[in-house]
Amino acid sequence: MRIGIGDLDHAAPPPPVPLCTDRLVLRYVREDDAEGLRRYYGREDVTRFLLDGPWDAEHAAEQARYRSGRKHITQAGFATVLVAELAQGADGDDAGRLVGDISLWAVDDSLSHGEVSWVMDPDLGGQGYATEMARAVLGLGFGHYGMHRIQAQVESRNGASARLCERLGMRQEAHLRRNWRIKGEWTDTLVYGLLAEEFAASDS
Repeated sequence: MRIGIGDLDHAAPPPPVPLCTDRLVLRYVREDDAEGLRRYYGREDVTRFLLDGPWDAEHAAEQARYRSGRKHITQAGFATVLVAELAQGADGDDAGRLVGDISLWAVDDSLSHGEVSWVMDPDLGGQGYATEMARAVLGLGFGHYGMHRIQAQVESRNGASARLCERLGMRQEAHLRRNWRIKGEWTDTLVYGLLAEEFAASDS
């Protein structure tokens, strides 16, 4: 029987970062990622459904510095935050370009319930990078951290993220009405969830 982190009296060791997929390298955020992050977080169409943004250079630098310290989940609220960059040979001269970033954190003290969120560069959309990135981090959550369940919360008008949840095999479990205030507007939230056994079945 597999034992989850919630059944142990200690946290998992630091995660095996970088994570490498067929076309991507997922690594910790560095302070010098500020400009790469600003390239897409500086866009109105990217930050429309986020709490803040578009980012300017100063805010991008602050966020890169903050996220560079988010590496390991050892208690509720702690996160592993990664950027995904194109691997060598994945897309010619664009090797090393940031595709997006993704965060995984523990929702409660058992460390068995996680939540994931992501933001992608739309200029690199439609090529399956988001699915590749998210599956790698779901694997980290269920495999390395032994999580039982991982959820994602999506602003209800964010169709691209909702479709990504569905491609990942996540089920919509709730539609929360006007529960979150974003940029002065009350918005709805869709809650998607995935269980460890469901991920294992889809990955076999």
